[in-house]
Amino acid sequence: MQRVLICVGCLIACFSTLVGQEAPHILVAKISLPDPAYIGMPIWMQVVSPTAYKIHYPSNTTPNDFYCNEVEVKQDGRVLRPLMGLPAGGRAGAACGWLGIADTAESKLPIHLQYLLTEPGTYMVRFTRREYGRTQPQPGIAEQSDWVPLHFRAAAAEAIEEWLTRVLAMVPSTPGRLLGDVLPSLLASRDPRVLRLMIDTSYDADSAVAEYAANSLEFFDPEQVRMQLLSILRERGPSNALGYLFGSRGGIVLPIAAKVVAASLLHLRSSVPAEVEASVHVLSVLRDPYFQLPQETVTQIADALQAEVDMIVFQRNDKAAWWVANFLGATRPPAGRALLWKLIEAGLASEQSLICVTWFHDPSDLPRLAGIANHYNPSDPHGYAHSSVVMHMQTEYETIARPYLRDILASSKQTWVRTAAAQGLLQMNDRAGWEFFIDVVRQRPFYRDEMVRWLGDVFPVIRDADDDAVITFLESKVATATAQN
Repeated sequence: MQRVLICVGCLIACFSTLVGQEAPHILVAKISLPDPAYIGMPIWMQVVSPTAYKIHYPSNTTPNDFYCNEVEVKQDGRVLRPLMGLPAGGRAGAACGWLGIADTAESKLPIHLQYLLTEPGTYMVRFTRREYGRTQPQPGIAEQSDWVPLHFRAAAAEAIEEWLTRVLAMVPSTPGRLLGDVLPSLLASRDPRVLRLMIDTSYDADSAVAEYAANSLEFFDPEQVRMQLLSILRERGPSNALGYLFGSRGGIVLPIAAKVVAASLLHLRSSVPAEVEASVHVLSVLRDPYFQLPQETVTQIADALQAEVDMIVFQRNDKAAWWVANFLGATRPPAGRALLWKLIEAGLASEQSLICVTWFHDPSDLPRLAGIANHYNPSDPHGYAHSSVVMHMQTEYETIARPYLRDILASSKQTWVRTAAAQGLLQMNDRAGWEFFIDVVRQRPFYRDEMVRWLGDVFPVIRDADDDAVITFLESKVATATAQN
């Protein structure tokens, strides 16, 4: 009986504690919607936050990704599933996303890009902003609106045509107006004229505008997209933004990949560097086995890209060189090393070309790689660029690179080149690497914290240790390390 009373007492105490706890306070946002809204026309939701927070749209170049801003829509009590896209390259930049372009949309979202509503009636809409910067699968709610009705009606065909004709006739050229108003509004329509505008805009000089327009092609009928794409590709060649689209969402061009290759080859030797870059980009993407090209077509691409190196050098086309360098490093053709060194000697895509040379694993390249990495560059005094080359020397050549890394550590005058060499030597259990890190912990140079964090990632046992414990750990490693011969 005494045990039962104790258990009951514990339950009462726990319940009292829970009752006394207040639920997390969620700020109330207010939203407004067009009244009425019309099928086939844009629906922008305006948000008034109780904080100074402002929504920035677009958060990236994927039109229907609202990042930590959620929009829910219900029809007859049933929550509809949104059509949300994710950026192919991941998210970066400002909290909740922002392209940092002036005059884009503030505190409003084009909800027609996540919900293709085709039936008239009354819907219910709610806005939620999630806490950003959290690691849990479902971040907490920062603010939320009440459910607000959206009255949705069919529009007369004449009204839609008048709106569409008016907007298409006055397309602005400024990136902010395009991304924050005109392009997302026009995507409420699947009209062939809008599709043509999006393809044309994928050639825009502003990369964010071009990539947004290219990513919007997923909203349209795939067959219509392919038909219009081929027509424009044959006329203009590919755009760089289309190259990124094909690389991340290849299904759009999978059935016409061979025809896209043929159109790109026609523009590969253009006198316009941007056309050359885009053609090289698209060809290097389409050679991937995913696109199921015949072997003779893959060979044709490889031959054409290798033959293009001289033209790229002649044009001083650094961007095209970057794509070619990656192609040569990934495929490692017999002439690949010589072509990469040709790019390096021309000063084109130098860092990436040097990295790609290491992928060939030819020891005869090591003296030259080490000499370049060890050369002091006054325009890059800390050696950011060449540090990545030093890292690849260790990962690609392993112990063969040991004497070169020792020499770099001993003689380089560039901080990040030396730290990269030390990291590589430490991972080889080389005494010089361990001793370098002991000196860093003791002398506390400006890069000390970054190096100690790196040590903690490699050796979790010292992740939260103080300096004395870290030094003791490092000294214990020196005793069993490989000394210089």
